[in-house]
Amino acid sequence: MSETSRIEAFSDGVFAIAITLLILEIKVPEHGDLGRALMNDWPSFLAFLASFFTIGVMWMNHHRLFTLIEAADDVLIGLNLLLLLGITWIPFPTALLATHPHERIAGLVYSTTFFVMSLFFQVFWGYATRREGIMSPENSAGARQITWQYFMGPVLYLIAIAIAFVSGTAVLIWSALVAVYFAFPASAFSRR
Repeated sequence: MSETSRIEAFSDGVFAIAITLLILEIKVPEHGDLGRALMNDWPSFLAFLASFFTIGVMWMNHHRLFTLIEAADDVLIGLNLLLLLGITWIPFPTALLATHPHERIAGLVYSTTFFVMSLFFQVFWGYATRREGIMSPENSAGARQITWQYFMGPVLYLIAIAIAFVSGTAVLIWSALVAVYFAFPASAFSRR
């Protein structure tokens, strides 16, 4: 087992790059009526905001996990890399849906991406909570709260996949609402 500061620093860098790449897909209009061109780009702005917020909330949750995780082994490092692989992928489905907001396949790629990300978080967290030596026993109450909140992730993103069959715009709005749910710490949902 090793300490986690290098994992956290590397992960922070990946999150920062992925969130920055989102803005690169928004292009400044070059010709014609600027107001109309900006209005026509609303799907790009909505996709940017939804994905920026979602990646930001994923970063917040990653940080919350590492306040409970005290050590790492090679498997945890590998699972963290898998999670970061998903993070680096997010700018592509965001650009795809922003460019093709009325295409069902774009909405499906976008929503499926977040469904897979929720599974990555599940596997990562499941390993961290079950592997001896990664977390101290004092953190078990907080770990149970997070486990319950993360259980809802795949369910909420399966709903997003169903919504994608109807509307790409609606899937962006739903994804932003799911990010709001995950923005709250798991303790906010615990029974007192």
